[in-house]
Amino acid sequence: MKKGFGLIILCINYFFGFGQEEKRLQQPDIPGDIMLDLGFNSLMNNNELINTKIFPSRSFGIYYMAKRLLSDQFLFNPAIGLTFEKIGFADRANYQLNDLKIISWDTVGVGVLKRNRLAITYLEAPLEFRFYPKKTLNGEGFFVSFGGILGLKIGAKTKIKYKLGGVNLKEINAANFGLSDFRYGIVARVGFEKVNAFMKYYLSDVWRKAPIAQGTSSQFTFGINLTGF
Repeated sequence: MKKGFGLIILCINYFFGFGQEEKRLQQPDIPGDIMLDLGFNSLMNNNELINTKIFPSRSFGIYYMAKRLLSDQFLFNPAIGLTFEKIGFADRANYQLNDLKIISWDTVGVGVLKRNRLAITYLEAPLEFRFYPKKTLNGEGFFVSFGGILGLKIGAKTKIKYKLGGVNLKEINAANFGLSDFRYGIVARVGFEKVNAFMKYYLSDVWRKAPIAQGTSSQFTFGINLTGF
């Protein structure tokens, strides 16, 4: 009985001591914030044969942003993360895989078209200078910002959904699609503390080899940003 009671006391002391050790462990305080960009895409200088729709053409970016205080009115905010772009086509044209397993620009010839998109994933680094008219210590208050973006394409795929004979069908193809491997542009923001509106204009072309002759186009994105997660 005494041995059993002593064993119980020993176990309690062990777990109590383990809990104390856990409390001593502190997570490192990493400076910076998680930043989310939520927006819509539009193709600029676009050939009329590549028709897009604004609402299916969505943009989502998630980045880690550091803060560098330059003065009581200026912050330099370098960031890095992933941007997921969708270009929603307004008609039945998209990249198709034929019987010879060759991907080419073609039209969906059958069925009732439900969704027709090109999705592109980029590794991106937005770099911004933020100006606070009423001064700031750590990004508090109203600000305007201007900067640049550098991006590397890491993947692309098409997603086409249609209904044929009462059955919902889906076709997904992954390839390069003649897209540019790198992109660069400018970004501007205006907001208050952890919420802002933004616009991005990519000076580089979306396609290195456009699907339509003289179909070279650049991308414009606008939306809202949430920071501090």
